[in-house]
Amino acid sequence: MENNNLETLERNATNAVISWAKSDFGYFSMEKVVNEFIEAIGANRAIDNDTEAIRLGRRAAALRINVNAIHALNKDQEQKLNTALMKIAEVGVPRQSRVFHR
Repeated sequence: MENNNLETLERNATNAVISWAKSDFGYFSMEKVVNEFIEAIGANRAIDNDTEAIRLGRRAAALRINVNAIHALNKDQEQKLNTALMKIAEVGVPRQSRVFHR
């Protein structure tokens, strides 16, 4: 994607998480915008579909959004936001099946 588009997605994600952290409204729309940003920067792709690499990439992208939002939040709001972003980052990671297939 173009750098301009990534900056727009990052700004939209930052604004959405700040709004959610301050008001407790709009969690699912915030989650959607954050996932769009994570997908756009390529954190959902890794060599050989390594789930650990995908997990770490998603967490790094979520932390980037968290860092961008720190200036507008107090300590409690930031902790709530960090917990929510880590949950969003973990939910999007594909799970490996431990079942044998024939």
